[in-house]
Amino acid sequence: MPAHAAAPENPGNFEIKADGYYGTFRFDFGGDVPIAGSVPDLEGNATVGMVQNEVNSEGIEGQDGDVYSRSIGSLIDASAMDTEIPTHFYAAEQVALPEKADPDTVGVHDLGVPGIGNLRGISSEVKANWNDDVLGHGSQGGVLTELYSGVGQLDLVDAGEVGQLSGILSSMAPVDLPVGDGPLFSMGEGQLLQESGVFGKEDGSQGAYLEVSGRFSDLNLLGGAENGGITVGLAAASDTEEPNAWGRLEATGEPGGASFDYELPALELQVGGQEGVEIEPGFDETFEVLPGVSVNINFADYRDDDIEVADDGTYVAASGGGLSARLIFSLPVPVAGDIELGHAEMGILSFPEASVEVPQGGLYADGGDDEDDDDHEVLGVTN
Repeated sequence: MPAHAAAPENPGNFEIKADGYYGTFRFDFGGDVPIAGSVPDLEGNATVGMVQNEVNSEGIEGQDGDVYSRSIGSLIDASAMDTEIPTHFYAAEQVALPEKADPDTVGVHDLGVPGIGNLRGISSEVKANWNDDVLGHGSQGGVLTELYSGVGQLDLVDAGEVGQLSGILSSMAPVDLPVGDGPLFSMGEGQLLQESGVFGKEDGSQGAYLEVSGRFSDLNLLGGAENGGITVGLAAASDTEEPNAWGRLEATGEPGGASFDYELPALELQVGGQEGVEIEPGFDETFEVLPGVSVNINFADYRDDDIEVADDGTYVAASGGGLSARLIFSLPVPVAGDIELGHAEMGILSFPEASVEVPQGGLYADGGDDEDDDDHEVLGVTN
């Protein structure tokens, strides 16, 4: 197939989008705090395993030439104390057209981000497709974009290594923290996968789909439950390398043909030596861990307000999912009440945007009778 081949003939306009991340983290301590006075201001943020995938039969906006599918896996993007950390170049990206035979990959081991933390290892593999084996009237379909991202052990904001932060916490916190010389957050190994493509229908036209999946790993706050802190982990027999969170969006272009199905695992919350509490999707609770230290745990279900399923089967969209843990440090003050000194927040496995849109009847709905699955015209090339 020539790399400069024309756009697919008569598919009708269709589009698939996925935008998400494996983990995100941010912290904000200090500044002008009433009563406590002025202290050093510490801010930082990091996104690990960010993904962006798009398919558009009219071409991807911002790309030169005939580019119809695009997949990006970014290892880490971070900043600390108003300074951008030069990590954004750790990314794998692939577009089609032209289509490459092999995926693009990127990986790194033992990545230290100043002021943020340490990442034991992370890798991404991306692939973008656009060819007449996948697209066309009578075709059985196939994959247009796919991405895999694997994340190793992640330790964030080690108070012993970030001297300023250690000093702020020790001077302002009303109690000794159980993590005086360790990370505020740590997270075990996990993974994130995404796949989008098209599938054949009985009349020879095609529908489109998007699948996202991942694996929740144990999340430890303040040294974890064994050290008097907090652990949010997977319940029972979930110590597997297979994904334990999954979602699929599908649109056929036929009435009733748009759908969104998903599964999220049950998690377990442990605080110190207390008995574990089961966390189901939709859980949202704030509780005190130590005097002046509270935590909010939110295990977000996909938000009903952001789920759209068109009756005519042409469009489906969803947003949400994921686990977030927010540590809040405050100082009790008579009369004034608790004054927040700072906070740190970690989020895992979220897809803020996921959508599939196809024309009425599906792709290539006007392609005529499918007399031979091997005889279809696409991209200006006849097989």
